[in-house]
Amino acid sequence: MGEAAARLLTDDGVGEVEPAGGGVQAVVRDDDVVIQSWVGIVDGVFTGDCDCGIVVGDDLCAHGVATALTAFQAGVTFSGAATPPGAAPVEPDEHSQYLQAVQRLAPHQLADLVAGHAVRDRLFATLLLTEAGMLDAADESGLADFRAAVREASGVTTGSRWQISDVEAAGHRLAAEVDILCAHPATPSALDLVEEAIVVWDELSGHLRDAYHVARTEPEEIAEPLVDAHRDLCERLDIDPDEIAERLNRIRARCHYDTMDADRYADLLGEHAETR
Repeated sequence: MGEAAARLLTDDGVGEVEPAGGGVQAVVRDDDVVIQSWVGIVDGVFTGDCDCGIVVGDDLCAHGVATALTAFQAGVTFSGAATPPGAAPVEPDEHSQYLQAVQRLAPHQLADLVAGHAVRDRLFATLLLTEAGMLDAADESGLADFRAAVREASGVTTGSRWQISDVEAAGHRLAAEVDILCAHPATPSALDLVEEAIVVWDELSGHLRDAYHVARTEPEEIAEPLVDAHRDLCERLDIDPDEIAERLNRIRARCHYDTMDADRYADLLGEHAETR
């Protein structure tokens, strides 16, 4: 078990650990198999809950050991009264209903459904490829698509025959494309481009405010996804608070309609939140 766990760590098979139920969970890639593994302290005993289904007495499986070691290295503090995901009460909802449906499907049926939906939905396709480990920072497809959306938005009012609906359509495309962009691995190039998109939308939002009597879109409907994406990228890239503050100041200096809500960055800015 120890050798298998060591192999997973050596191969970088354990993804980012995240808190769950008083313990931590992580996606573990074991060769070509992707597994969700959870570890935590239950009734004073270090316990695991893993998709692999391998239980050896009270010991953790290799995936659980690798997840625990990764959490220790990250300095994670475990609760003394954790609840494994499988032990949590399940409320009847759409999620549980869909899980039941999935369990009734043969693997090839599920695969066909997933692949078919991915062909029709670019966001789902990107999430699928990311979860499968088939996208990396070198893939610039999301960056190219978002760059095209920003370019379109920046030129939507340059002609003489544009309408307010054109502004709204360009904004909604920005909001949709930024979701797809953020489903890709975070890169500094993506962060820079989202900043440009925020400035572009700030200028366009002025037209919506002027045409409030006919506009069907509130400026915040587009601004919020863009700012949230920017904040998410700052966090995922582990940008230093000093640099975040500088970036926010530069963006706000170029925005004239208060599109950039710096309050959303308070937890990332730390002491800078008081002086921004």
